[in-house]
Amino acid sequence: MTSQDKIIWIIGATSGIGEELCKIYAADGWQVIASGRRAERLAALEETSDAIRALRLDVTDKDEVALAVQKLDADACLPDLTLYCAGVFPIGGFSTLTDEICVNAMDTNYFGAVRTIHNLFPLLKKRGSGQVAIISSLSGYGGLPFAASYGPTKAALINLCESLKPSFDKANLTLSVINPGFVKTDMTKDSKVPMPFIISAESAAKRIKKGLARKGFETTFPLPLAVALKLMRFVPYWAYFKLVGLTTGKQRPS
Repeated sequence: MTSQDKIIWIIGATSGIGEELCKIYAADGWQVIASGRRAERLAALEETSDAIRALRLDVTDKDEVALAVQKLDADACLPDLTLYCAGVFPIGGFSTLTDEICVNAMDTNYFGAVRTIHNLFPLLKKRGSGQVAIISSLSGYGGLPFAASYGPTKAALINLCESLKPSFDKANLTLSVINPGFVKTDMTKDSKVPMPFIISAESAAKRIKKGLARKGFETTFPLPLAVALKLMRFVPYWAYFKLVGLTTGKQRPS
């Protein structure tokens, strides 16, 4: 099967990494189904390439997610690769601990992925092929002071993928988790927190595409930050919190 025969469904396609992924997969000859909440941004993205088709979707609406998957199946467009990029990025500590912020973050970042997998997995299993990739974050490795309402959603995604991996393997399907570091997007452009090794959305999208082509379980970058945060999970908590301070700097939003 050539790239021209393949279909990718990118959820969260209207900005940042998702938008860049749409462009690079379309340029590589894939048929791209781009989903997101903002109809005007989807229309603009659709205009950039004949290979991109818009499918508006609100991942916080379980009925919309179910109908979107049913439509893809009915149109013979069941994806070879599904990339879940939808997410919100609330920055802060105690100031973000409200129902509105935390529930919205979990609903979009985590439960949207759950709804997608719940509806898509049975159809991919029946077909016997397919790859699902979930974008989490290096912040899911451990608690960081400025990610009180964001980090838990990403930790949940990593745990979800680890839990479901054996089921995907048994069904001859591929499940991948992507854990990027800091990426320049609309969500991070006004952030005042330290963002070491930050890269562009285009660079992140290229690394993700390369990693997914290998069909391994995890794609993570940048390497220095990923290694540092992974190693920090194995130190005592008194050392962990000292290292967190060195990694993130002293000035943090409340």
